[in-house]
Amino acid sequence: MVFVILIFVTSCTKELPSDRIFSNSESSITAGGSLLAKNSYLDSLRAYKRRPHEMYAGFYRLEGPCYRLGTNFSQVPDSLDVLILFCFSPKSPIAGQVPGWISLLHDKGTKVIVTGKLNLISGAKHDYIGYAMTAKYIMDSVVNKYGFDGYDIDVENNPEGQDLADKAGVYEALSKYLGPKSGTGKLLTFDTNQKGSNRLFRKVFTMIDYLWLQAYGRGANKLQSNWETFAPYIKSTQFVPGFSFYEENGYPSNIWYDVTYPVNGTGRAYDYARWELNIGKKGGVFSFAIDRDASLTSVKDNTAYVPTYIVSKQLIQIMNPVKY
Repeated sequence: MVFVILIFVTSCTKELPSDRIFSNSESSITAGGSLLAKNSYLDSLRAYKRRPHEMYAGFYRLEGPCYRLGTNFSQVPDSLDVLILFCFSPKSPIAGQVPGWISLLHDKGTKVIVTGKLNLISGAKHDYIGYAMTAKYIMDSVVNKYGFDGYDIDVENNPEGQDLADKAGVYEALSKYLGPKSGTGKLLTFDTNQKGSNRLFRKVFTMIDYLWLQAYGRGANKLQSNWETFAPYIKSTQFVPGFSFYEENGYPSNIWYDVTYPVNGTGRAYDYARWELNIGKKGGVFSFAIDRDASLTSVKDNTAYVPTYIVSKQLIQIMNPVKY
């Protein structure tokens, strides 16, 4: 998602805002300096995220091993732009803590969205009213209830027929609350391993903020041709290719080799961060299983680690180096 690790070996550049000024938890920011210093830091952090730059986003598996180790998603790097919660359920034992963790990230200007589905709710018919009912249920029971900044749809097939009509109908109904047509500032995103020929994408592309392309395992030299399938429909800054961290016990059926371990600044993740379109700028890069961003000893290390976000911080620095 090779390079010399700038964040550690140079005195003339830094990730701005720097995760080294304060550590990644809100409590340590409060304890790490005066109130004035804290407020100044948070102001600069939020201003950075409002300015045009290449974003870094991460999918966090909420029910993964990192929760059992006592960590929480509010400890992601300060400069992360968008956090996408994966596998969140209102029935989760930690669901009650989610609004508080989101609030901590909001202080840093980080948006938090959730991956969900477009399935019709019970009793909803295959029509405009049914789609509107389903969208309102999603907003009331998930997005607004927990304070999320948007909704992400994972599309890994090419729907057709009634399934296509229903999914497109619910997506359009959601666009009244979320996405560029809503005027709310909340995000509606499309997360896929498909091409721009995908039938659902073709119906909803005007309603999305970002296209998260699951480019796991692909060489960076493939990204231009991948982008060209989407180019007739969205801006280049909406196009965000992504890599995957190694998920515990993923070998041999779920492994992509996108990051080299021990971490040495090489791998597809770093190639993606450096890659640019032939014309225009990409939206940034995302990672899947950001909760696995730790100092694994090998590419197949199945140990459950507390994430340190070592790779994520380096990728942010590559895409957005700022001089003193």
